[in-house]
Amino acid sequence: MAPSDPGAPVGLAEILLPAGEPELIHRELPLEAEILELGCGTGRITHALLALGRRVTAVDMDPEMLEHIDGAETVLSRIEDLDLGRTFGGVLLMSNLVNNPDENGRVALLRSCRRHVAANGMVLVERYDPESGNDPTPGEREFAGVIFRAFDIRREGQLLYQTIEYDAGARGKWIMRMDGVRILTDDEMLASLAASGLRLLRWIDERRRWLVAIPV
Repeated sequence: MAPSDPGAPVGLAEILLPAGEPELIHRELPLEAEILELGCGTGRITHALLALGRRVTAVDMDPEMLEHIDGAETVLSRIEDLDLGRTFGGVLLMSNLVNNPDENGRVALLRSCRRHVAANGMVLVERYDPESGNDPTPGEREFAGVIFRAFDIRREGQLLYQTIEYDAGARGKWIMRMDGVRILTDDEMLASLAASGLRLLRWIDERRRWLVAIPV
């Protein structure tokens, strides 16, 4: 979820499944790299990484979310305020958190990544597809084990507005409004990395939704 969203409620976070992210992370980061996961929620990715044999420190600002984490070190903190005094071979900033509409807020998130990545480490960042919202047609797809429906979609310049419904059948249904998520251009993404003391190493996927950054 993006910072201007209300965020996934615990009930929804509990039932969402990994959707290929753990395998991508496992492939990109050296096996010996300890991982710092920023914004871990209830452990959708954390537990899958642990099952792959990775060492994970999981950070979230919601103590109720952290209660669901089993097998990893947990830290209760806002990402922007985090300062553990140690570094990690891999730092994760996922769930499109980098699409913060406020530039200062976006850079603050990335600076926390920079503070905690080792000199030879890597930061993995997930952002919204740069084409998100250009087609306002409502859509439906299966995502993370639930039906995901997007509607009331509007793109104003680089800002995206839409309503998202997560339908888990008998397990529940959640509707969230996303108002003014910033869809970052490549240039904006590179500028935010530079302002944080990071630089792009490579884009991971063809849609440029995922990138690897390293310290300058």
